[in-house]
Amino acid sequence: MAAEIKSPFPEKFTDAEWAKYVEQGRDLIEEETRIQFSLGDLTLKMIPCHLHDGNHGVGRVLERYADEIGIPYDTLRGYRHMAIAWPKEKRASGVGFAVHRALDACPDRFEKILHPPEGKERWTYDDACRHAGRTPHTPEDSREKLDRVRTLLRDDEVAAEAVQDLVIHRPGLAEQVMTNPDTRSAIWRANLERLRPEPQPDQPRFVREPTPTEGDHERAHEQSRQGASRSPLVEDTIASRQVLELLGLGTAFYTGMQDLIPKLRVGEISDRARKAIVENHRRVRAIVDWCDTVIATGDTTMDEQLAQILGGEEPT
Repeated sequence: MAAEIKSPFPEKFTDAEWAKYVEQGRDLIEEETRIQFSLGDLTLKMIPCHLHDGNHGVGRVLERYADEIGIPYDTLRGYRHMAIAWPKEKRASGVGFAVHRALDACPDRFEKILHPPEGKERWTYDDACRHAGRTPHTPEDSREKLDRVRTLLRDDEVAAEAVQDLVIHRPGLAEQVMTNPDTRSAIWRANLERLRPEPQPDQPRFVREPTPTEGDHERAHEQSRQGASRSPLVEDTIASRQVLELLGLGTAFYTGMQDLIPKLRVGEISDRARKAIVENHRRVRAIVDWCDTVIATGDTTMDEQLAQILGGEEPT
């Protein structure tokens, strides 16, 4: 006995009205399913399916035939695939074409389509997708929602734009994401990769400097005496290490501060401690400004005022 159809929108449809619309829709879907399978069967009649004898020019025929009857080639090819996956005697009456298609790759499809999920009278498209391990159209839990997002953001450029938009317009989300140490580590590694110098042709990205020997010292002395310059590769290696060290120090600082600041018990901090913290931050800002200046100008000279700040003195 069929279950009674109840209206999910009682403020708009009575049970009788909703049931009438549902029955009409099911009749149309059943008719559409018959037509879709019939078109697939027709292509099999035109060119039977041979498992081991090549495609017999199926693609050319389907392209021309689809054009003649006014439907896309991919649509007609999909109908043929479904006709092969679901022989006539295995198709389930009253089950839509979309459900058959969602289950078409399941080894147990012929048996499974006759038994809807527990507690349900009929298969839905989303239930069929779940059984087949596919992402349902309407996800219900966080895992399915995440799978849906991954499907939509397969293109790296689109995914990058989406992430940037979310981070900019939803700062609370950015904060939540950055509390994850794996996320912070991934961002740090991405920064390192972006700032690494390009490797020399036919050279590895990183070169480990060998332990100097007595002969090495002699050769280095001879090169220095003759005015020879240092190897650009060694210079690049040293520069790379220095860049990594700077990035590592900076990243460790701001990620550590991100973890600590929300947990601060500000009411328990004494005035003396506040002054010490502010003074320490002044030195941090001064050293960062100095680093920026060195990178921009190449001048590593520390002026007297900076030396006084870093030494804990009041600048004169």
